[in-house]
This record gives sequence, C-alpha cells and structure tokens, in this order.
Amino acid sequence: MGFKSGFIAILGVPNVGKSTLLNRLVGEKIAIVTPKPQTTRHHIKGILTTEEYQLIFVDTPGIIEARDKLNLCLVDTAIRSLEGVDLLYHLIDINMPDPVAERPLLEVLAKLPDSLPKFLVVNKIDVLPDQHEPHANIPDFIDPGVYAEIVHISALTGKNIDTLIAKSLKYIPEGQPYYDPEQVTDREERFLVAEIVREKIFEFTGEEIPYAVATVVDEFRENPDGKHYIRVIIYVEKESQKPIIIGKSGALIKQIGQSARQEIQEMLSGHPVYLDLWVKVAHNWRRREFDLRRFGYFLPKKKKRT
Repeated sequence: MGFKSGFIAILGVPNVGKSTLLNRLVGEKIAIVTPKPQTTRHHIKGILTTEEYQLIFVDTPGIIEARDKLNLCLVDTAIRSLEGVDLLYHLIDINMPDPVAERPLLEVLAKLPDSLPKFLVVNKIDVLPDQHEPHANIPDFIDPGVYAEIVHISALTGKNIDTLIAKSLKYIPEGQPYYDPEQVTDREERFLVAEIVREKIFEFTGEEIPYAVATVVDEFRENPDGKHYIRVIIYVEKESQKPIIIGKSGALIKQIGQSARQEIQEMLSGHPVYLDLWVKVAHNWRRREFDLRRFGYFLPKKKKRT
C-alpha cells in the first residue's frame, strides 16, 4: 500500500471539544482551548505526518444558528472548510446531546453529498463510569445509518484516538504529502500569538468581554540579542470595556500578558519574548463589515439573482 494523504474536517456545535481533539491528534497545542463556548473563530489545520501517511485535520468554528454578522462569518467559515475534504468528523458530546443546538449542523450535513464519508465521533467518554456502555449514548435525534463509522473517544485523555486514526485511514486516498513533514499547522506564528493572547482573555475575564475582543499582532520582530519583541493590539467594542481589560492599576492586562508570554516563549522554542499589549476601541466591530474583514472575518458572498 502506498503513502496516504488527505483532509479531515472536524465539525460540531460549540464546546464539544473540537480544538482539544485537533491538539490531541497532532500531538501539540496549535488551537486555543477554553471552557467557554465559541472560542474558535477561524479554521486552522493541524498536520499529522508519519512514514505511511499525512492527515490534515481542519478545526472549524462551532455551527450554530447565526444571529449577528460575526456568527454569520464563523458559520460560513465552517461550511467553506468542507470544500475538498476526504472525510468528516461530526463530533458530539456524550453528556450533552442537544437536538436544538445540533439542528443547524444536521441541516448542513444533510446537504453534503453521500459520497463524502462521515464519522460520528462521540467525545468525552472519560467522564462515564467504567462499567457504562458508551454505545447507548447515541441520541435519538441522530441517525447512525448516515455515518460510515461511529467512534467513541476522549479527546482529553486520548482514549481510542489510535482507533479513530486507524479507521480514518481506510477512507483516505493514496497521494503525496501536501505539507512538509516537519510542519504541524498551516498557520504562521503571528496568528498563533494573537490566538494565545485571545485565549488568555477568555481565561481571565467574564462572560461578555471575550466575545467583544479581537486580537491583532501589530509588530513581530527578533532583536539582535535574540529577544522577540511582539506588540499585540486588543480591540474591544466599547469604551467601557477598555478599563475592564486593563484592570485596576493595570493588574489584569499584566496577568494576561504574563500568562500569554510564557506560552508564546514555549512556542518559540524558549526564545525570550517581550510582549507589549495595547487596548484600543473599535466601536461595534462585530456589526461592521469593514472591521470584520480587517480582523479576518468574511461574510458569506451574496447569491446572485437569476
């Protein structure tokens, strides 16, 4: 059998563990993870290469019923990520099957061609008692007959991940690798740095603030002494949100910066980093198409009238 290579999209509603699964499959943290839903905003590819195969996993934003322009962008990003994939994982949470939340995703899946193989990947089985039979937890509103395989996993612990990869390879075509064997993601360091800062904002702020934030790397340079200078702009929607991010006497932004800097240094192979964080206001950016595009979000193209 020859070398295999192909693309696998990971779809699911928010907070089912898509980014955790991507990181587990690749063996490195390339996608940010927080307990809050809808952390992922961009599609990001994770690349797993061995001597026998190269699998490119595509993490996507959670598919929901979009009610604002930003979420329209995110859902469209997820749908466009399906173009040209060889396999699709429909990831569900074994503990929280929700027919209302799943409905928009099931509608998307129903429109996909039957020729595209789909796996139902049931996540978070690590929380079940040892004697519990996980196969009993497929919710009634999901038709198992539309899936080529059903695999129960724990993205957190890695349980059955080898099984998931082995089953996936049966549906991946032979072909040359798409990426260099040493590459683990398609994203550049600037993107990953901005995401790490955004992750820390999710961790250290309340329910509203993280969703009003966009992060942009404004400057990224390596100085002659080997130290990286990185300036990240944190954009918020309202003037009242700016002092919240900064905190009393700058305490919160210092905490965000220290946590982010440590992780960025690890990503940069231990090179020292001076992380310079600035907070600016882009009024109502989630509603303004210009700002959405500036921050890397694109509304669906309008269909031409016939």
